[in-house]
Amino acid sequence: MAVQPITLTEKEHDEFVKTHDRGDLLQLSSWANVKRQNGWFAERIAVATNGVTSGVALLLFKRVPKLPFTLCYAPRGFVVDYDDVASLTALTEEAKRVAKANKAITVKIDPNIDRDEVPGLLTEMASLGFNHKGYGGGFDYAQPRFTMETDLRPSEKEIFGKFHHKFRYNVRLAERKGIVCTEVGRDGLQTFAELMKVTGERDGFAIRGLDYFENLYDCLQPGDARLFLTKLEPKLALDQQMATLEKAERDLGKIERSLETETVEKKRTSLLNRQKQTGEQIEKIKAALPELNELHDKYPNGLVLSGGLLTLAGRRSYYLYGASSNEFRDFMPNHLMQWTMMQAAKASGAERYDFGGVSGRTDADDEYAGLYAFKSGWGSDMIEKVGEFDLVLNRPLYFALETGLPLVKGLRKRLRR
Repeated sequence: MAVQPITLTEKEHDEFVKTHDRGDLLQLSSWANVKRQNGWFAERIAVATNGVTSGVALLLFKRVPKLPFTLCYAPRGFVVDYDDVASLTALTEEAKRVAKANKAITVKIDPNIDRDEVPGLLTEMASLGFNHKGYGGGFDYAQPRFTMETDLRPSEKEIFGKFHHKFRYNVRLAERKGIVCTEVGRDGLQTFAELMKVTGERDGFAIRGLDYFENLYDCLQPGDARLFLTKLEPKLALDQQMATLEKAERDLGKIERSLETETVEKKRTSLLNRQKQTGEQIEKIKAALPELNELHDKYPNGLVLSGGLLTLAGRRSYYLYGASSNEFRDFMPNHLMQWTMMQAAKASGAERYDFGGVSGRTDADDEYAGLYAFKSGWGSDMIEKVGEFDLVLNRPLYFALETGLPLVKGLRKRLRR
């Protein structure tokens, strides 16, 4: 079985990534364009078995400040069948060759593999010269080692039915409150960036600017980046509530007329129960109308409340970024937004919806407990990845990097997505 290095076009590379079980957004050639804005440059490598592509990798390089060396990182790479030792070995040799040519200190990979998915993987990787970085916490590495993912292969009804009951309620509540979520184009990025600024100030984290999101969106187009905004539309909610009210009042009239002539006790009891339930429904709607009228007067053109960036890579989809305003958070716009994006991802052919990282702990006193509570409410599973492997090419500088030499100690942070 002959395994040889080959050269692929960007299109051929991306087609392989999108159709392979180990494929990931961060291994698409377009991701190199996203990272170029932050000073990274990239090389693509590939190998073929008997003329058929059997493994690829996107290698990102970052120059070490004040030194003639680089760091090499294949985020969620390599994309190869890790049981295919010949292809894995050949791809490793290619990565080593290209990395040395670019004076890399190390080649870091964190493959898209679950922890116990490939028996004997750690032994095999060690035989190729890789050091496994251990099974640390979810946020101890360049990419999250624990992620939350929802299976999109069942029907929409089945997917929705697996949500936590409060999440199902919140999706429906948002719809009743006049929240709508729609996909918008590039011109919506300005609004999204403004929402992100509000979110960062509220939750106390550093944010990306408009230029970053424009670059990301442009690089992943067409089709692999989609922007969604949720909007409060009071008139829509008013129209829906008025239609529901009119129907309920008609139903109540029919029930009351039936009660005038019905003599069978069992049927009368059923009618009386329906009369009570319908009356309560009418009162509830009437109680909500003043608020909706007030909102309609205040926001006749609607009000954007949240936004999300959905990205796609073949059978996988990713909730990459989300942001929300401080207004009407109790209307649950984010819940409707998530469900809308999941539906869009499924319609595009995605089989998994990745909510991103969690700490790996499920106890209530974990500092990221709120993050887990939100991401676990969508019928999602916590996936534990096997973690990082380093192929060391320059041991003295690698040791300095790992032990925190001031010149390079901040570089590990820059590997993050």
